[in-house]
Amino acid sequence: MPRPKKKDLEILAPELMQQHPERVVAEIFGAALWKDQTTIMELVRDHPRVAWRSCHGIGKTYIVARLVLWFLYAFPYSIVLTTAPTWRQVEKLVWKEIRACYARSKIPLGGNLAPKATELSLAGDEWVAMGLSTNDPDRFQGYHAEYLLVVVDEAAGVNEDIFEAIEGVLTSAHCRLILIGNPTNIGGQFYRAFRESGWATGHTSAWDTPNFTELGITLEDIENDTWEAKVPRKADGSYDWPAPYLITPAWVSDKFKRWKPNHPAYSARVDGEFPEQGEYNVIPLGWIEAAIAAWPDASEEGEVVLGVDVARGGMDLSAIAIRRGNKLLSIETFAGMDGPTLAGEVAVRYRKHNAVRVNVDIIGVGASVYDSLKTYPDIVVQAVNVAMPSDVKDEKGNRVYQNLRSELWWTVRDALDPNCPEPLTLPDNDELLADLAAPRYSLKKGWIQVEPKEDTKSRLGRSPDPGDALILTFAPVESVPDVGWGTSRLSGKRKT
Repeated sequence: MPRPKKKDLEILAPELMQQHPERVVAEIFGAALWKDQTTIMELVRDHPRVAWRSCHGIGKTYIVARLVLWFLYAFPYSIVLTTAPTWRQVEKLVWKEIRACYARSKIPLGGNLAPKATELSLAGDEWVAMGLSTNDPDRFQGYHAEYLLVVVDEAAGVNEDIFEAIEGVLTSAHCRLILIGNPTNIGGQFYRAFRESGWATGHTSAWDTPNFTELGITLEDIENDTWEAKVPRKADGSYDWPAPYLITPAWVSDKFKRWKPNHPAYSARVDGEFPEQGEYNVIPLGWIEAAIAAWPDASEEGEVVLGVDVARGGMDLSAIAIRRGNKLLSIETFAGMDGPTLAGEVAVRYRKHNAVRVNVDIIGVGASVYDSLKTYPDIVVQAVNVAMPSDVKDEKGNRVYQNLRSELWWTVRDALDPNCPEPLTLPDNDELLADLAAPRYSLKKGWIQVEPKEDTKSRLGRSPDPGDALILTFAPVESVPDVGWGTSRLSGKRKT
């Protein structure tokens, strides 16, 4: 299909379009870019390999869409390939923005882009942009052109075999590769790009974005809770942000209070830095982020199990986790409930989801919830004391875990491992993310010891109740003798 022509728009001359991506965006797509977005486009123009790490909400998908259309129309018979960790991110986020940008163009662009399409062709397979999923490296084979651009969105979550496949198409003279995303994962190609030669790299933190720079809002304002005094208000009293579609001090203030600056999620999503997670963090932040990204498309199959972590007083919350197979359906928290009332809430959810079992932490006040649930004839309830010794042994008969708490945390770690055949998926919940990324472990006595709950609580500034409710859903099923008395290894109590 011939290139669109518009004599009164000088920028449509190919050589000008190629050299001035920011003018293409402004004059054809009618969009304004802020400083770092312009820099990203210029780096892709000038360098074969670009990696950009950033905080949450800098307009990554916005700039990716405009990069795709600029390159496609500026370079005749070019090929543009886009990918992301999940097909949903490719289709519902990246290509949704590409379609919106295409539709708002000031001139007819040519080509055909259907309402839900993930492919824009100008001349068959010879001049085309398309979205590819990351579950099959073979999808990247066979694409070759003198001008070829590969865009990897949320690059920290893309598997290594996909990057190997991408290398196979970057063989011609004018190929470009850009990796962009939140720096959530220590390791992998995205992480290495900032430590290897041959990459043009950049970084955006929340403090670099317009809602901070234009209003003069600093980290000290967030720490001291003085940022609101610098934000103008609209007539209705709401905040009047310079760039309301980008990350705001209100969002950062909330995460400062929820996560604290030393938490891996705060490092990645606010500072735009790879988290300083040592080898002794139980669960890598990148695994948790991948589980959240996969959750919307995950099937709901298998038995439903509930986990109940009961508040021990003060500011602690009781939490109910509901898991069906490898998908955590929900996490709910409750404040100020006595045992029988919380047991009633559990019973409602147990019946609604036709659950097979509910595991209750009976340490302290949890015993009252367990005792109340035992009075419900239709509910199978299991008492769990995470302080009990673990009976898991290695092939030489040595203990693997210090206690049941360590065993359950490691079970969740294994379930979240991206190399697991069917990894656990998680809803997008700030408290749960914080709880799962925070705990640490040691090997001081030759077995895995996950730190006490109080240690995690001191770093989070609150009790990790949602995380503890989740691990309880993985408590092993305790067999109960048909006759006589036996000792439950989960609760330590004698039971019939």
